[in-house]
Amino acid sequence: MSRTLRRGAVAAVIVAIAPVLAACSAGSSAATLQVKPNAGATSLSNGQLKVNGVEVVADRLGNAPANVVANIANNESQAETLVSVTVGGTAATLSGSGNINTQASLILGGPATGTVQATVPTLSQPAGAVIPVTFVFANAGSVTVDAQVQKGTGVYASYAPGTPSPTASALPRVSASATAHKGGTTHKPGSSATPTIGAQATTPVSKPTA
Repeated sequence: MSRTLRRGAVAAVIVAIAPVLAACSAGSSAATLQVKPNAGATSLSNGQLKVNGVEVVADRLGNAPANVVANIANNESQAETLVSVTVGGTAATLSGSGNINTQASLILGGPATGTVQATVPTLSQPAGAVIPVTFVFANAGSVTVDAQVQKGTGVYASYAPGTPSPTASALPRVSASATAHKGGTTHKPGSSATPTIGAQATTPVSKPTA
């Protein structure tokens, strides 16, 4: 083989492997190597029932309880019913009816963002991790998708479980020096009782001496 042919062959090899070398130099942080959970649409019943955008939203610290977020679209010719939801093997409590009319949707979310809440009391994975979520339907069967656990902050704040009401021990207490309501008396330490509006003063009655 002549020198000219050898040079041409070497040049062709360099051109062929250039894209491979470029991909290797990008490292593990390259966008093409990023792996994300499939939060897109998952279909059942030949694509007529779709479960979209599934995520699990915990509290602001990433702890349980947590709500399942999803949009379930029913394009079937008959109504469908969401029977149950499990997150990492833990059953969720459904706050309302799972009925889905034909050509309608069921929204799973938070107290102010969903028509139904699917809440799990515990989580087996921390925030940022992927956890399996299984939806069981009366007619279409079941489907399991991988969803990411999110902290209930920022755009996810409205999807997080509701804040519990304060307990009786957390309520403010009325001090002993507080003013009584209309019709009562006001008394502070070191002062005499003062009648308020609507109260009647009582005059001591002296008994006659023998």
